Amino acid sequence: LKLKPCIELKDGTMSVGKKYRGSLLNVQMEYVTAKLQGKDNLDPARIFITHSGIDSSIIEAVERKIRELYSFREILITRAGCTISSHCGPNTLGILFMYQ
Repeated sequence: LKLKPCIELKDGTMSVGKKYRGSLLNVQMEYVTAKLQGKDNLDPARIFITHSGIDSSIIEAVERKIRELYSFREILITRAGCTISSHCGPNTLGILFMYQ
């Protein structure tokens, strides 16, 4: 089925958000768009793209999409720690940002 669940952290609680379907690249673009498009209250200082070992072309595509949707002053690319990587597996990618 090519399901890719979104795990969200809100108010200190983790929960399953939307379940995306399709190729990894298309899912990542849809995920980034859903999280950033139309949001006026994001802190423009920085956003993190965090991954557990994903193809660099996908990271670059996500970075381009972020730049297209919002003007962050800094985009940082980081590797997820061992806990996230072991529980979520390879090809995990998330964006981390703050609201104003």
